[in-house]
Amino acid sequence: MAQEVTAKDMNAQSDTAPTLTEQAARYWSAAQYKNIPPAATAAAKRFLLDTLAAGIAGSGTDVVDAALRAAQAGVEGASGSGVVWGRGVTLPPPQTAMVNGTAAHALELDDFGGCGHSGAVVIPVVCALAGRGGISGRDALMAVLAGYDMAARVLEGAGGYRPHNDKGWHSTGTCGSFGAAAAAARLLKLDAEKFADALGIAGTFTGGIWAFLADGAMTKRFHPGKAAENGLTAALLAQAGMTGPRRVLEAEWGGFFSTYSPGFATPDATLADLGKEFRITRSGMKPYSCCRGLHACLDALFAIMREAGVKSSAITGMVVHGNAQVRRQFDRLDIGNLLDAQFSMQYALAVGAAHGRASLPQFLPLRLAEPEVKRLMPLIEVVADRTLKIGEYPPLEIRLADGRSFERQIPFANGAPENPLSDDELHDKVVSLITPVFGAARCRELVAAVANLEAAADFRDVTRLMIPADAARGAA
Repeated sequence: MAQEVTAKDMNAQSDTAPTLTEQAARYWSAAQYKNIPPAATAAAKRFLLDTLAAGIAGSGTDVVDAALRAAQAGVEGASGSGVVWGRGVTLPPPQTAMVNGTAAHALELDDFGGCGHSGAVVIPVVCALAGRGGISGRDALMAVLAGYDMAARVLEGAGGYRPHNDKGWHSTGTCGSFGAAAAAARLLKLDAEKFADALGIAGTFTGGIWAFLADGAMTKRFHPGKAAENGLTAALLAQAGMTGPRRVLEAEWGGFFSTYSPGFATPDATLADLGKEFRITRSGMKPYSCCRGLHACLDALFAIMREAGVKSSAITGMVVHGNAQVRRQFDRLDIGNLLDAQFSMQYALAVGAAHGRASLPQFLPLRLAEPEVKRLMPLIEVVADRTLKIGEYPPLEIRLADGRSFERQIPFANGAPENPLSDDELHDKVVSLITPVFGAARCRELVAAVANLEAAADFRDVTRLMIPADAARGAA
C-alpha cells in the first residue's frame, strides 16, 4: 500500500533543502571578481556612471530637499560617514541611501528593467557604505552586480514586471529592497547564513504602490530611496545577529510571492542560470527624461519625422494604438506637475515633436505654454484597440497635413538591453547631467574614476567626487 504523504511531511521535506534566498546567498557571499565575465563588470561600470549622473542631476530637486530635511531631523544632527550627493553634507549610511536613492530617481533619468529601476536602489547603498572605508573598486562592482542580480531575480520570480505591477505594486519598491540588501550584505562581507538573513529581513518590510499616479505625488521618487534604506538596514540587522525568514519568498502563507504575486508567481525563475547569467545585462538606460513606457513611441515619432522630412507644424494628428493598460498609465492631458508630464503620452510626443528631442530641458521647466506644444497635445489620442504582448510597446500613427499617414512600432527602443546606448551616447548623457551641476572639470574626474574603478583601492575616491569641488574644499 502506498504511504500517504501529508502536507506536513512535504513541508518537512522541503525544509531540508536550501531555500531560494539561501541558494542566492551562498552564491553571492562567495562569488569572486576573477570569475565574473568582463562583460558583466563592464556593464556594472556603465550603470554606475549612469546612476551617479542621474543622481547628481536630481540632487537639487524639491523631493530631495524634503528627504534630506526628514533624514536630518531623524538623526538629530548626526553627521555619519555617507556622502549626500550634490550637497556637501554627510549622514549615517541608511539615511544617506534613502536620500541618494530618491535623488537618482527624481527626474526619471535612471535606468530601467531589473526590478524596475535597480540602479536607484542598489548604487546608493554601495556609495552610502563606502564612507566606512575598506571598500575597493572591485568590492563596489561586486556589490553592484549582486544587487542588480537579486533585485531582478525576485521580480522574475514574482511573475515579471507587468503582472506584478498590474496588481498596483511598484516593483522598484517591492523587489528593490532585496537588491539593496544583497549589495549591502556583500559589502559587509556577511557569510552565507547572515546574507540569507539580510534578504529575509528586507523582504518582511518591503512595499510601494502606484497610488502616486493619480495626483503626481512625490512618493514615486521616494520608493527607490526607501527600498535602499530598507535593504541596507536589513543587512546591518543581520550583521548584528537578527535572523530573517529563510522562506521569505516561497512560503505558502505570508511569503513574498504568495502575498505580492498570488496566482502568477514563477518561483523557479528566481535562480535560473544563477552565476552564469548576470541580470544587470537585462537592464537598460534612458535617453529620454520620462517613463520608459513612452520611449518606443518617441523613437517612432522621431523616425517618422525624419523619414517624412517634416517638422511638427505638418502634423495634424497622432494615434497611439495601445491597450487598456497603456491608456490607464499614459493617457493624460491635464498636466499639473513634472511627474504628470513624464507619464503623459500627449505631453511627451508634443514636446518631442516640437523640439526634436525629449531630454531633461524639454520637461524641466515644463513647456505647456509653448504654442506648438499647446496645439499638438489635443491632437494626440491614446486608444485601446490593440492586443499587446507582455513587453510589447504600442505602435504610433502620425497623420500629416498633406494627407500622408505613417504607422511605426518600435520593438526595442533606444537604450533597451537589445538596443543599448553606445558609449558615446552614454558619455553625452552623463556630461549633459553632471556639468550643469558640478562643472566640466569635476565631471571629467568622475568619469575617469569610474572608468578605472577596478584598479581603485578605495571606493571613496569616487564618492568624494559626488559633491561640488567648492563644497569639498569647505569640508576639508
